Amino acid sequence: MADFDRFTTDHWTVAFPGDWIDKSEGSEALYFESPHGDKGLYISLWLMSDQELRGSRELVETFQTTEIASFLPKSENWELLNRSISDSESPVIGFWEGINHERSYRVSGKQLAAAKFVLRATFHDYDCSDRVASAESFAPIIDSLQLREA
Repeated sequence: MADFDRFTTDHWTVAFPGDWIDKSEGSEALYFESPHGDKGLYISLWLMSDQELRGSRELVETFQTTEIASFLPKSENWELLNRSISDSESPVIGFWEGINHERSYRVSGKQLAAAKFVLRATFHDYDCSDRVASAESFAPIIDSLQLREA
């Protein structure tokens, strides 16, 4: 089992393998990548304006729809494997997962929304030969992603 580092901001936290490299390049999204470049993690926090009228569930649904359309284009051979939203407690949590078998590429997304914040992360396996093993390798990272006090 790899040692994990924890990255924490005022609004969110995540743990990922300690040997992953911060490859963020000044954009608003952070990007961490495995040493071999075969796995990656993007994270961004959105602060919605005071004029935003959508609730947390609707925001998660909107972010999911946009992410799925972007990451799983219909013009390519992507398969949406899973899409869910849990709003039984705060924050509202969304998750989706897709795979392109021809490209051996698996990507999943997690969204957390509470108050005026939406935390979104995408998890990329650029060389996925085993979907189950890929999901298991990302599970501790995905589970650690939390929106702190919003």
